[in-house]
Amino acid sequence: MRNLYVVAHPEATHHVEGVVGGWHDSQLTYGGIRAAGSIAEALRAGIPDRAQVEVISSDLQRAQRTGTRGVPGGRTQA
Repeated sequence: MRNLYVVAHPEATHHVEGVVGGWHDSQLTYGGIRAAGSIAEALRAGIPDRAQVEVISSDLQRAQRTGTRGVPGGRTQA
């Protein structure tokens, strides 16, 4: 059986600056980085150790940083 997890990036600088994100390549804030770590921990807890993991994200840095944080053996496709 395959599982699909959909995750949105957490807080990014465009959120706190009041700017519409869209294609603006904003960075995660400190709180967003911490939240990405919590998301990764929760996902790791539910994924078996030897499972093949594939991460697919947009090419924006905030999405890639969220998607690759703490994914052992994971590979990223933009």
